[in-house]
Amino acid sequence: MLEDFGNIKKDFLEYIQVQFDLIRLQTAENISRIFSKAANLVIIGYLVLFVLLFLSFSAGFYISSLLNSDELGFLCVAGFYFLLLLIFLLLRKQIVDRPIIKAILKVFFPKS
Repeated sequence: MLEDFGNIKKDFLEYIQVQFDLIRLQTAENISRIFSKAANLVIIGYLVLFVLLFLSFSAGFYISSLLNSDELGFLCVAGFYFLLLLIFLLLRKQIVDRPIIKAILKVFFPKS
């Protein structure tokens, strides 16, 4: 009887250790996914930034040639970005907050 109790205790401790290891592995996997996605977003963000920068310069010079004024051309481009900023500020919860929360929840609680 005492031997059985010792075996049960040993099996229980092994089970607890295996569960702990499983939780550690799942946490490491989730954190790895988050950092991987964040790194991808940063790289893509920088590339998009450069594309937008050169497109903005091109648009500024094009509008400048149409209006015969460098200042007005670049002011139009700045105005466009100002409008985008206002729209973003008004809709930031729907555009940024909710999708990020959903993405993090999908990483930590995937549907099996």
